[in-house]
Order: sequence, then structure tokens, then C-alpha cells
Amino acid sequence: MRTQMIDFPDRKTFCIFPDERSDLEQALFELNLEDDYPVIVLIGGAINKPQANATLRAIQTIAKLAHEKKILVICGGTDMGVMAEIGQVRSQHNYTFPLVGITLEDLVTWPNGPQSTKFLWWGRERWQLEPHYPYFVLVPGSHFGDESSWIVEAATIFSKDNRSVTILINGGEISRKDIQLSLEDGRPVIALSHTGRLADKIAQDFERNKLITVVSAKMDERIIEVINSILHIDRTRVTT
Repeated sequence: MRTQMIDFPDRKTFCIFPDERSDLEQALFELNLEDDYPVIVLIGGAINKPQANATLRAIQTIAKLAHEKKILVICGGTDMGVMAEIGQVRSQHNYTFPLVGITLEDLVTWPNGPQSTKFLWWGRERWQLEPHYPYFVLVPGSHFGDESSWIVEAATIFSKDNRSVTILINGGEISRKDIQLSLEDGRPVIALSHTGRLADKIAQDFERNKLITVVSAKMDERIIEVINSILHIDRTRVTT
């Protein structure tokens, strides 16, 4: 297991590379974070234009709450869609909540990092890491979705005696896998409707799992209320 400081234009970011799932707890310890946070696992992908306003508003609400209530957020960490937006919002508002990007080492790159070898149907395309994340955990795997089980376990390790919740914004097949693993782990899921794709499909499924709560992305106060209720956060838990 190795570590590296990544030099982004405006900051240096700590990155750790666990080799095996058995390394994960030690890897998270190396981040020098507490091990007893309320945790949000934020999942989703590209932000579609028709749902952009509601989606961005919901991410703003989640980020502000995470800052105020000292909630640790786990997300994919690549520079696209929901994953990019949560990093940018955190930076723009100088929020201090821990934001941990967990994704696949072999499918990402960074300044002076490994390059894409994709040409036509050969080689491998790499995605840029979002430069505003303070922590990255880059794990083994060859297809996006291989990191899902690592994310689920990381949420359990970080939350310890606290609670955790998975929040879905739009999403596709990888998010479907994330949700299934969350439910198998007993982790509640909030699906934010009006963000498109999978989230809206779940909102229309009246036979969905009882651990799934649907909330409109346009209802800021309701989003806050449901997150606080699931995480058992009272209004006295604020940053100092």
C-alpha cells in the first residue's frame, strides 16, 4: 500500500492506494480523519440539462448541511457530473466537511499522472480526478462499479457508532449496483426525484424497497429533514 501527494494547480491532495480490501481500514486511518462521523455516500453521474437547476440546488443543500453538521461525504471523485459538482461547491464556499473520493486507480489520472492509452477500440481511457477533493482512495479494478463494494465498506468504517445514508442523484447502472449494495448492508437510500434517469425511475416505483425514501430535489427543507432524521442528527451538531 503506497501513498502519494497529488499536485493540483491550487492544492496538494493526499492519495492512498490500498492493494486489497483487507487494507482498507488501515488506508482510511492513514487519512488522519476521525473514525466516527455521520456519513453520506453521494452517488450519481452526468447532470442532464433539463434537470440541472434542481440537481445543482440539491447538491448545494447537501454540501451546506454536511459542513454545518460535520458529515463526512464519500463520492466517486472523478471530474464529471455529481462527483465534480460536490467538490466544486465545497471549494467555492470554503466548506470544511471531509470529502473522500473513492475510485479506480487504473481508470483515472491527475497532473503528471498516467495517461490514457485509448485509440479507437483499443487501450484504456482515464478520467481526470476532481481537483478540489481533499482525499482520494484509489482502489484496484478494471471497470467502473468495481469500486462500489469499497465505498460501502468505507462508509461503515467511517460511521462506526454513527449512521450513514446513500443519496442518489440521477444515476445509471453503476448507481443501481451502489444502491443494491447499500440496501444489502442495511443502509437507507434517499433518491432525489427531478434529477433524471434512475432516481426518477425509482420515484415512480411504488413497490420499491422500504429503506428507500424519495424526496424532490426541489424541496431543500425536506432534503435536510430526511437526512437529519436518518442520520439522527439534532440541530445542535454544528461546526465551531
